[in-house]
Amino acid sequence: MPSPTLAPPSQGTILYTYHGHHDYVEAAAWSPDSKRIASASKDRTVQIGDATDGGNVFTYIGHADIVDSVAWSPDGARIASSSTDRTVQVWDTADGGHPFVYRGDSIDLFFVAWSPDGTRIACGGADTAIQVWQAT
Repeated sequence: MPSPTLAPPSQGTILYTYHGHHDYVEAAAWSPDSKRIASASKDRTVQIGDATDGGNVFTYIGHADIVDSVAWSPDGARIASSSTDRTVQVWDTADGGHPFVYRGDSIDLFFVAWSPDGTRIACGGADTAIQVWQAT
């Protein structure tokens, strides 16, 4: 008798739920290789979770206030996170090391995005402007 074939989960089926944050989740982003998910939260952390089982891979604690946005570099090696602490912080995804801190013009920064080629970062916030700066 042949062994039964498992059907893939139907569309819309929850595969797992991650409960690592202690306050509202503001944003989430998939890694370029689809193996990890980074989430930004009001608990002032960015957490990187394993996209296959929801396990915590790493928690970044460099921000002093709510983290509003998170973006992966195109190569998946770094993350840029923006915060109401008026910074964008760029750091290594493996361990949070080598952080670079970009300070906005005395405004809360609500979003961050990498250029597709990984050479620039855009951020924006409460002043209605978008700032673009060199990432390398």
